[in-house]
Parts: sequence; C-alpha cells; structure tokens
Amino acid sequence: MEGIIIFLIYLVFIYYMGYKGYQRVKTAEDLIVAGWSMPLYVVTGSLVAALLAAPFFFAAVGSGYTSGGFEGTATMAGLGTCMILGALIWTRPLRRLRGWTIADYYGLRFASKKLGAYTGSVMAVAFGFFNAGALTVGGTYVIQTIFAIDFIPAACLFVLLTVVYSAIGGLWAVAYTEIVQGVVALIGILGIAGVVLFTHGDLTFQPDWWNVSNLFEKGGVEFWALYLVLALGDIPAADLGQRVAGAKSPRVAYLSMIIAGVIVISISWIPGMLGEAFKTIFPNSDNPEMLMIMFADGYFPPIISAIFLTSLAAMGMSTLAACYVASAGIWTKNIYLDLINDQPDPKKLLLFSRIAICVSAALGLLLALGFQKVIDLAYLAWDVVFVTLFWPIVLAPFWGRVSTKAVWASVTLGLLSYGVTTFTGVPGPEVASTGFIGLLVELWHLPVFFGVVISGLTIVITSLVSPATPEVRNMHELEKIPTADE
Repeated sequence: MEGIIIFLIYLVFIYYMGYKGYQRVKTAEDLIVAGWSMPLYVVTGSLVAALLAAPFFFAAVGSGYTSGGFEGTATMAGLGTCMILGALIWTRPLRRLRGWTIADYYGLRFASKKLGAYTGSVMAVAFGFFNAGALTVGGTYVIQTIFAIDFIPAACLFVLLTVVYSAIGGLWAVAYTEIVQGVVALIGILGIAGVVLFTHGDLTFQPDWWNVSNLFEKGGVEFWALYLVLALGDIPAADLGQRVAGAKSPRVAYLSMIIAGVIVISISWIPGMLGEAFKTIFPNSDNPEMLMIMFADGYFPPIISAIFLTSLAAMGMSTLAACYVASAGIWTKNIYLDLINDQPDPKKLLLFSRIAICVSAALGLLLALGFQKVIDLAYLAWDVVFVTLFWPIVLAPFWGRVSTKAVWASVTLGLLSYGVTTFTGVPGPEVASTGFIGLLVELWHLPVFFGVVISGLTIVITSLVSPATPEVRNMHELEKIPTADE
C-alpha cells in the first residue's frame, strides 16, 4: 500500500510539471527542443537519469547474473563512454548547424533533406519503436511490483501514464522532472550497492568473475559485444541527441555530456557486483532482470522500498517519454516539415507532433508485449543504429571529403549486410584459438560488427571516388566555427 500511495503522490508532481510544460509549449519547436533554453544543470541531470534508466540498469544486472561481473559492467560503462565520445565528436557541430534533432545533423551537414529523412527514419524505428519497447518492459516490471498486477495491464498503465505526460509537456517537462528522478534513483542504486556489500560482502568481487585476462580471450566476446555496441553504436542516440538539441548553447551541451558520462562510468561496476551477489541470494532465477526490484522490495523497509520503486518507475517514464519526444521530433521536423509541408499551420504542426508521440507509444507497447525482455529489444535498437549511422557522424566532423552519396551508400549497405547476415551468418573461417585471435574471430562472426565494417569501408571508398560537393564542404566549414557556440 505504501508503494501505491507514494507512486500516486509522485504522479501528482510529474503531471504538475507536465502542466507547467504545457503552458510553455506554443509550437512544435517548444515541444521538441524546449525552445533551445535548457541550462547546464537541467541537461546534465536529464542525461544522467536517461543513462541510469531503470530498464537499462535491470538489463545490466541481468547480464552480471548470467555471465559475470565485467559483462554486467559493460552496459553502463558503454553508455557512459558513448556520452563522452558524443560530446567530443558531434555535440557542438549539431548545435552550430542549429539542428532540431540529431537526424538534422545528417540532413544539414550533407545538404540533403531527403538524407535527413532517411537517417531519421532509421532512428525513429530504432529508438521510437525498439528502444521504447525495451523501456516499456523495464518500467512494466516496476509497475507490476507496485500494483501487484499482471504484465499486460501493467504495461498498458505504464504507457498510458507516460504518453499523456510527454504529449502534454514535451521535452521541457521531461528534462526538469528527470533531475529529481535521477538524484533519487542514484541514491537508491548506491543504497542497494551499500546494503549488498555490507550484508553479503563475501559474495562479491570473486576472482573468477573479475578476471581481467579473460576479457582478452575468446571468453571475453560477450563483454566486448555489449560494451562496443553501446560505447560506439549509441553515439548517434536519438533520445540523448534530443536533450542536447534542447540545451541553450553548444558549450552547455558539451559539458553536460561530459559530466553525465563521467558519473555513469564511475558507478558502472555496480550492476556487475549486484549480478554476482544475486546469483547466490536468488539462485536459479528465471528472469534476473527483476532481481534488483525483488531485493529492494524484500530487504528495505517498506517506505524506503516504496520511494525507491517509485523513483525507478518515474525514471523509466521520463526516459521513455524522451524516446517518444525524440521520435516525434524526427517525424515532425525531418519528414513532415522538411519533405511534406515546409510552411504548415503552427497549431497543426504541434498536433502532428503529439499524434506522433502517441503512435510511437502504441508501437513500442506492442513490441514490449511481444518480447517482454529488456535486453532483446534494447540491443536490437543499438545494433541497427551502429551499423547505419555510426560512421557518418564520427567521420564527418573531422573529414570534409565525406560526401552525401557516401552516406546514402554506407547507411544502406550497413543495414542490408546486418539484416542478411542475421539470418545467413557472417562468412569467415572458424579458428580453434581460445586466445585473442579467437576473440577477434568471434566478434567478426557477429552480424553487427560485420555490418559496421561494411558500412565503414563503403563510406570511405565512396567518399574517395565521389568527394563532397562545394555545398557540403561549406556546411563542414560552418560546423567548425567556434563563434557559433553562443
């Protein structure tokens, strides 16, 4: 009962913030980028909350439970690394080009609205559908525990509460509520880690689970697969990019990404440690992604457990809402505004944005009901982004020769090679080595890394054969101008 009461109290808070956001939202631009007004503490808090989103943390603990300490660490360490790399690579260029969404970088930088719509569609499917589905699953776990109801009604309730809040208040409401949620969740995560270390310290940091040398042998393939897909593949993340697009200046966006990345990396060891301890505390679990909730529910006093569970649910709601807003931003700006009607009625455009949020919510819910696992949907989203959008956003800020044709070809061939090899397998020799060579061969045989290699070779070769046009080179010069930072 305590959990229900505290959750309802928190709903009053977030809907109050949603109402305050609603008062500020007059146009689709206000809904999607909060009028480019968010200060450093808001963007940083929002990014930390996004990276520590309950579903991702649950998945990381599950990996630690099933595979080992380093495998549990890989998810959070990868997310933190991706933030720092993103800050160094694309944060300022995107803002200097005045993008609404991260897909705008592709459209503006390569002087092609059609390319922006194409890459944006890939992002919208990956984050607005697959990633939203993963976040829905994780949030549903918490709602199930708080209200003691089955998965399907819990999922429907979680999505309904989230979609109304995000459609009303937009990015402004999402970001400001995430500050509170991030602080409470961070305290809760550290609290659980402290309780486990104090009461079950003998179960943690066992040498066989934390053997660094294993990472550079064939057995380390799961760690590197998890870490690299996030550290590199999540660099062009649509939901993170949306928060950056709402920052009031490129400098604020840059510093926020750096600070958030450092915070998350500093606590990335906790999921691995918890997974290791839970293996003994909760042996033979059918769904290790639920164990963190079970521990909080069983080992904390009821009122503390209720506050922590509420913060996890609320963080899941806000991170999911950011996915909805990011997806709606792409459909609104990169597809409707850029390709269909560049002079729309402002009220109709705002309505279109809110409808896009609802559509993303509905499709994410259907995927969540079909999969009912966080990790499956989340890594599908990140795989798709890695094989398609990674190379253009990593190379373009530093290499002016990258051409529009090269990006079209790279995205398309990367996606096709990933899709085909997912069913046929990756061609290449099998080796008996269990050492470093065996590790490299195992990584090569994963469709995601094969697709990344193909897309990388494609963008380099095509850019050499068909270099950038003068218009594209001019955009490259604009993205490098420091005076645009203010």
